[in-house]
Amino acid sequence: MNHFIVTIAREYCSGGQKIGTRLAEELGVNCYNSEMFRLVSRNENMKDDTVAHDDRIKDTILYDVARELYTEPLPALHVDDVLTSKIEGDDMVLIKNLYDYQSHIITELAKRESCIIVGRCANYILKDNPDAVHVFIHAPIGFKLKRASSRHYMPENELRNYLAKVDERKADYYFKYTGCEWTDIKNYDLSLDTSKLGISGCVSMIGRFLIPGYD
Repeated sequence: MNHFIVTIAREYCSGGQKIGTRLAEELGVNCYNSEMFRLVSRNENMKDDTVAHDDRIKDTILYDVARELYTEPLPALHVDDVLTSKIEGDDMVLIKNLYDYQSHIITELAKRESCIIVGRCANYILKDNPDAVHVFIHAPIGFKLKRASSRHYMPENELRNYLAKVDERKADYYFKYTGCEWTDIKNYDLSLDTSKLGISGCVSMIGRFLIPGYD
């Protein structure tokens, strides 16, 4: 494919972010993740052009598109992350406005460059784009607990509950704005288990799906 977009949805701590980053490095394209979208969705960053000096954002098409689409003010949420925080009241309306803003960015990105997009319901937003390949990354709870234990220091039962809660909120967010089930494999071209394939195996699988003869 001369022009492609890979969207990656992933269970928390399944390795989807690392897969996206490594795939982007191998293919020589940008990888845009949820944190980068949050950076361009904050008024203080866009109004003062703070992100123009952020190494993760500057000199990217994401920054160019966000700059073009930004209209002051963006909705200001009272939570840091919609996937790990309880959302109530007026914040629900604000999230919908942010979802629309980020959807416009994703749609425009897909027109302008080949790239990897992790999260943000990108598979649904680009569901009718013939150049998009949609991937779901998952793993058994034991595998995710092992990965999560290196970044979250809490008893295993608490960590297990935390992982379940994050994925539950991801699924709720996805359903609210797409009307679809986040884990329904009919919404994806590839569904990969990192516990069986490993990070490198998943990267290779996606690469071969995209490019015949990919090593």
